[in-house]
Amino acid sequence: MEMRPGLTVVGPVFFEVFVPVLDPLPVPGEERYVDSIPIGFGGSMNTASVAAALGLDVTLVHPSGGGMIDLAAAALMQRLGIRSVQWPSRPNPFLSLVFSDGRDRAFLSAGDSDCLLRVPRIPFSPWVHAGGVQEAYMAPERLAEVREQGAKIAVSGCWSMPHLVRLGQERARPFDLLVVNRREAEFATGLPGQDAVQHLQGASADVIVTDGDEGAFGVLDGKHVRCHAIPVPVVDLTGAGDAFMTGLLVARIRGLPGDAALAFAGQVASRIVGIMGGTVADPALLADLVS
Repeated sequence: MEMRPGLTVVGPVFFEVFVPVLDPLPVPGEERYVDSIPIGFGGSMNTASVAAALGLDVTLVHPSGGGMIDLAAAALMQRLGIRSVQWPSRPNPFLSLVFSDGRDRAFLSAGDSDCLLRVPRIPFSPWVHAGGVQEAYMAPERLAEVREQGAKIAVSGCWSMPHLVRLGQERARPFDLLVVNRREAEFATGLPGQDAVQHLQGASADVIVTDGDEGAFGVLDGKHVRCHAIPVPVVDLTGAGDAFMTGLLVARIRGLPGDAALAFAGQVASRIVGIMGGTVADPALLADLVS
């Protein structure tokens, strides 16, 4: 049997509740019905589910405490063929209320951040993805261990100001691929556009900055690359960055050159903004993009 390329994803799985836009909100003692309250998973489940739908052999290393949400996440991973490696946390360790208007999102989140200090040894894959710079900096020795074995380390941004400051101070290139959005890049470096990319090469040789409707730009294999966003109807932007990173990883694994890799990542992200949330529960959404 032909072996599929492998990817290990490290980070928490969030349970997400998409809060309906109501004005005013119900007051104590009142119950109001709406047509639907969408729910789903996010965080590292986004990356893992997109990668699995694109044909990768995926291992998801994540905290779990055996709660109802943890059990539901395990069932989804089993259905999608994602291998699960767990480490202990409190039950239902990461949850978010998502306030989305179709253009941008706000999150109210709760998380067992202490458990991120107890990441176990990471199973080897040619690529290992840390779900955010916060996760990467809370378990740097684990990423260094698997990198010494020959894995390449991919890291996504996240809005954690102390960790972004640390990212902007890097000079030893502990990562191999870094994808951040423009706001994160400029906060981390205090620099605009391509200047921020150049500065962030102290953290990773390959750096891509996503810029919403403007597409993405950066450096891959020492060359400046840029792609335009694909104009599509937008249902929800949650998980678009995760999808872009995953598409870029898949493109790199397939050996696509820089501009083609960036274009493929944009194509994957354009599919995800057409659904609610960033987790692909139905692989048919990306079936035509499987190599």
